[in-house]
Amino acid sequence: MQIFDARVTALAAATPSIRVLRLAIDDPAFRFLPGQWVDLGVTIEGQRQTSGYSITTSPVRSGEIELAIKASARHPVARWAHTQARIGDVVSVTQGQGPFVFLPEMSDNLVLVGGGVGVTPLLSIFRHVRDAGLPTQTHLLYSVSDSHEILFRDELDAAAQTHPNLRVHVTVTQPDPLWRGLSGRIDALKLHALEVPDDTLYYLCGPKGMVEDMSTLLHDLGVPMSRVIFEKWW
Repeated sequence: MQIFDARVTALAAATPSIRVLRLAIDDPAFRFLPGQWVDLGVTIEGQRQTSGYSITTSPVRSGEIELAIKASARHPVARWAHTQARIGDVVSVTQGQGPFVFLPEMSDNLVLVGGGVGVTPLLSIFRHVRDAGLPTQTHLLYSVSDSHEILFRDELDAAAQTHPNLRVHVTVTQPDPLWRGLSGRIDALKLHALEVPDDTLYYLCGPKGMVEDMSTLLHDLGVPMSRVIFEKWW
């Protein structure tokens, strides 16, 4: 698999536990599809460490990608991203990987169901519909435990306000008293409320248990499994 040099051009704390890295990739041969992931390689204390992360940006933005990396004491690359990464650092990335992708001809109606940091590949799909000006009717149904952990909240709200075909539904499972949105886990009522047509394509990404529960729920609601695409975060 081809490996590309990439340069860290921006770093930002997106939530209390997630840091976003923007990477410039000068080689025009680098490609990815909405929803795919890359292996990020960094040198830490003289040793090469690699870990896979979903791209959050759209392919419309050529020459750069963003990765949203959750803090983890167990994973060296995540620890590096939160404690050592600096603008100008040179790292490596692979070509975009994985079958969890969206192409416009696949469906005119999408429901993107994400849990926690598992929302990252769904953000790439959501942003691609927006950035490419696609007419695809798209619902992002996004569950987090804490409202402070909502990734790109202002951007998502702005997209929904300015694009009639984009809708964002965030539910918080452990809401604080100031939260005014949906609460609790994603359930049949929340899915029914979307009022989507039968030909809708569903993308699921999040913790293994959440994806399995959503797959069962959609099956029980009569959604053919041929219209469900999923990726589990182990």
